[in-house]
Amino acid sequence: MRPASRVHGPRRNLAAVLLSASLLASLTGCSFIAGDLADDQVEEIPAALLASDIGITEAGADKAVSGFTYYLAVGIYLDDDDLTDSELASILQIIVDENDLPTDTIVLTVMNSDRESIDVEQIADRLVPGVVIVSSYGDIRITMDGAREIIEAVGSDN
Repeated sequence: MRPASRVHGPRRNLAAVLLSASLLASLTGCSFIAGDLADDQVEEIPAALLASDIGITEAGADKAVSGFTYYLAVGIYLDDDDLTDSELASILQIIVDENDLPTDTIVLTVMNSDRESIDVEQIADRLVPGVVIVSSYGDIRITMDGAREIIEAVGSDN
């Protein structure tokens, strides 16, 4: 005779499948919520950037999840060869104001009129030393708090 506390047959198989699926989802950072946030374009931020007087010719933003980390990737093309401190602060202010995602990380890429990467890391680190978490191939990764620190540093210079 089998103990009554054990689950057998189809119910056991279903329980094993559900347990495996939930374990896999937790390990990969995938969930119904994460699935809704992953790799979707964000329309508000590019629209606000293009409407600004910064001199942006193209802008795009994507929200994504990597493991358990949500981040916002923003790409910008300028009509100029340089990025000023105030332009960087204005860009970050728009991103901070328009962001409605549960994210604390921004990945920012800024390209000049020749479609070459602008060294945003140098500008950001000069304004707030150590604010850039990671820099790679023209992208910088900063936190929302780091973006606010840059905005504040530029505002206090004026």
